[in-house]
Amino acid sequence: MPQRIMSITVPAAIARTQLGLLLKQIAKNRARFVITKGGKPAAVLLGIRDFDDILEELDPAFQASLKVAHKEYRSGKAITLREYLQRRLAARRSR
Repeated sequence: MPQRIMSITVPAAIARTQLGLLLKQIAKNRARFVITKGGKPAAVLLGIRDFDDILEELDPAFQASLKVAHKEYRSGKAITLREYLQRRLAARRSR
């Protein structure tokens, strides 16, 4: 089961003075921080992996490829990773 990542709320004044510590927490624990200004959410500080994941999910080309893959899977055209690797290994051996 994937680890649930909690968002921690931090006032902007604290984030400003403790940025290095926040970055360590992001790298070590995949933490996410909601930065507040005047008690209201103003920004989010998160790791680059999480940011890349978000961008990937929003990418129309990626979404289209997921739909194609889903159709192939439902029609029985999909293979397991193990089958794929076995085929690749067999192809290399036959060269």
